[in-house]
Amino acid sequence: MIRFNIFSLTWRRFFVLISTALLFGGGIWILNRLPFLHGYWNQYFTEADTGKFFCERTNLDNFIRQPINTLSNFIYWLTAVVILNRGWKDRTKKNRYNIISANPFYSLTLGAIMLYIFCASVFFHSSLIHTASELDFSAVYSLSLFPFMYFTHRVWLLRLGLPSNQKHAKSTWTVIIAFSIAYLFLTFGLKEGIRNYVVLGIIITILIFGIVVERYDRGKTNHYYLVTCMLSILFAVMWFGFDIHKVLCDPDSLIQPHSLWHLFSGISAFYFYMYIRSEKNKI
Repeated sequence: MIRFNIFSLTWRRFFVLISTALLFGGGIWILNRLPFLHGYWNQYFTEADTGKFFCERTNLDNFIRQPINTLSNFIYWLTAVVILNRGWKDRTKKNRYNIISANPFYSLTLGAIMLYIFCASVFFHSSLIHTASELDFSAVYSLSLFPFMYFTHRVWLLRLGLPSNQKHAKSTWTVIIAFSIAYLFLTFGLKEGIRNYVVLGIIITILIFGIVVERYDRGKTNHYYLVTCMLSILFAVMWFGFDIHKVLCDPDSLIQPHSLWHLFSGISAFYFYMYIRSEKNKI
């Protein structure tokens, strides 16, 4: 079985990766040195403790208030481009070997979610204003709902004994509508205090459905991708916790705990996509 390693890059991909990061970083540097943008975000509401919540030293007069945490979001943009490109190509391919290739909607949706996360997180770490914070949280909710939607669809097809490498319009549209409503309710209908508990419930359900799928379709997916995805999630959560509790915190460092959260969560999302795409129902 062929395995894709994100650390084994061609020279072309390596050049795109480095040049994108440099251009993005250069744009941040320039914006923070334009005098007419200094203090721009001060006219908008910012929670009192936001500037001290993250380890990175925050200059509230800068247009890009957290340059390192903003820069590290480029991983989401790169992931979005790769997944969207793959999904767009799937539209014209005749070979359907799993639910992802049979429904390019999944690739295009995850790619759009990663692009939304990139925009929302850049907006938030640039401004730290309340509105941007709400958008950033909504982006996280959309990402947590995606694997829930995927595994729900897989379990549904398994329960009915239907092959996942064929299009099933009824089930597809049902999960699209149901999870769109769930996203809107989670983002706009729940009080902030219980949102985290709902997300925890979603994660537990994902684990249960994932176990069901692996039990009845064992050996049909590349578990190397799944292990890498899970390890990346653990590393991401670890660095997120370090950032909150100021562990290994150097406010002026070019490597910030929250930027590593971005990096590993982006890698995790990519490898989750590779995992669900590796399912071999029928060739």
